[in-house]
Amino acid sequence: MVTDSFKRCKSDSTDSITEKGHGRIETRTCEVISDLGFIDNRDLWQGLKGIFKIMAHRDLCNKQESEPRFYISSFIDTAENFNTFIRQHWGIENKLHWTLDMVFDEDRQRKRTKKAAHNFSFIRKIALNILKQDTLKGSIVSKRLRAGWDDKFLMQLLKIQMR
Repeated sequence: MVTDSFKRCKSDSTDSITEKGHGRIETRTCEVISDLGFIDNRDLWQGLKGIFKIMAHRDLCNKQESEPRFYISSFIDTAENFNTFIRQHWGIENKLHWTLDMVFDEDRQRKRTKKAAHNFSFIRKIALNILKQDTLKGSIVSKRLRAGWDDKFLMQLLKIQMR
């Protein structure tokens, strides 16, 4: 239903951003709809103020890909701002993934069941946050290794979290 609404309804605002990097050109076009009269049982979606779509189009060498992403929002804003918000969100997400991969070698983890993979991911994020709270000099990787070798240091890290 939401996907079809962008074919039937006029957008309140539209914005496009084109970025080049990492061997690709990506264009993200955002459309916002705030007139939600077409949604049945809209009162069941408490706080729903708008929907928006971002169409991501990527040119990689000779290959082209397009992917629509749909979002709901509890506030109204411009397509330009939503485009920026989503880009910032993915920047944070990608930075977290990169950190987890560098510190815990997360990409090479081979947990296959969904619960095990989810549980270990959750534990690694808790551990990363504990390591980041430590004010001593040194990288997160060296602190993680030290915590594995030095029980006293590990307890010191865990006490930081318990305060």
